[in-house]
Amino acid sequence: MIKNNKMVIGGISGLVFATLWMTIGFPKTIFVLLITVIAAWIGYLLDSYHVDLSPITDIFDQKN
Repeated sequence: MIKNNKMVIGGISGLVFATLWMTIGFPKTIFVLLITVIAAWIGYLLDSYHVDLSPITDIFDQKN
């Protein structure tokens, strides 16, 4: 079993970052990381303030 989860998370993050950098370039990689951080922050805020998103999900439910 892996004793240090931070090491695994860091290794995977480094691999993803390096792959993005080599495939799409540095500026686009920074943009992708920025959007990811903003989306995670919004999700954190929605979870912290217990925002009910069921009215939005009801719009997308298929009703036959």
